[in-house]
Amino acid sequence: LFAFILNYIPSKEILGLLGLIPIFLGLKVLLLGDSDGDAIVKDGLRKDNKNLIFLVAMITFASCGADNIGVFVPYFTTLNLANLIVALFTFLVMIYLLVFSAQKLAQVPSIGETLEKYSRWFIAVVYLGLGIYILIENNSFNMLWTVLS
Repeated sequence: LFAFILNYIPSKEILGLLGLIPIFLGLKVLLLGDSDGDAIVKDGLRKDNKNLIFLVAMITFASCGADNIGVFVPYFTTLNLANLIVALFTFLVMIYLLVFSAQKLAQVPSIGETLEKYSRWFIAVVYLGLGIYILIENNSFNMLWTVLS
């Protein structure tokens, strides 16, 4: 909803500057790592937490923070209403398929270990790529170049 409202900002170039958010998040992951939820998991495991539902809920809330807003809002603001509906439907279907596939892949020991070991790099590449795509798609690079020079 927030992304759809932002779509009414008159200049796509200005709106495209939201692409700087995923770029910032990608650089943050590269430099500092991606540790959302790790402290909650470790704390829950240390206390031998018997309330598994609460622990899973806390991990979910911790990992669904500002980075998701920073990634999805810039992308969704570039879409018109018809494309937004298609994107949201596709998003829901793909979440189901990706979670199912990820669960099956992570059960293969060598794949699970590799994903865990290099997840920081995978996440950073996706964030940086999405941010650059948003800047290019909205012609924001040219606007930035004009303003800065």
